[in-house]
Parts: sequence; C-alpha cells; structure tokens
Amino acid sequence: MSRKTKTALYATGAFLVLLLMIFLMAWQQGVNPLHPRTRMYWLLAVVVALYVSIRGSIFVERIQYRRSQKAAEEEAPSRLSANIKDRMAARKARVAAAQKKAEGREDS
Repeated sequence: MSRKTKTALYATGAFLVLLLMIFLMAWQQGVNPLHPRTRMYWLLAVVVALYVSIRGSIFVERIQYRRSQKAAEEEAPSRLSANIKDRMAARKARVAAAQKKAEGREDS
C-alpha cells in the first residue's frame, strides 16, 4: 500500500470517528445540528474535524514511515548466523565501520 493510500485511509477513518463523536455530542445535548440557528456552528465543527483528521493521519503515517526506514537500515546480518554468507557480510560491515572510525580519528 502506498503512503498516500495509507494517509487517505487513516484520514477517512479518523474523520468518520470524529463525525460520529460530533453527532453523538449533539444528540446527548439535545441539539439539532441541522437547525438553521446552529447549522453554521456544527458545520464549523465538521470542518475542524476534517482538518484534524487529515493532519493527524499525515503525522501518524510519517511516524510509521520513519520507523520502517530505521528498521530497514538497522537490519545487519548477524555474526552468529549459521549461514557463512551472513557471517562474512557481518564481518565486512564491522571492518568498514572500524575503518570509518579510524579515518574519523585521523581527520581530527
């Protein structure tokens, strides 16, 4: 699923939940949200709910994307693996890290 699709799905779900909350609050208070005197206030509440759901879904999707990127970067082969290729790749990664660290000390 693409990032835009996830964001749209989260926004739609959050908007529906917020709409339900708005109408339940109106029902609990005994207010008709479609009455001409209060219609604009409730319409403003719906617009705010739309904004909050979009911004919240963007925020949640970005957090999930960053976590998935971090997890993909940290997946290094284990030196304790039974597979020789994994152990050799882990050794190469350790040697490269040690060389980079040594170059950093020399530059200082």
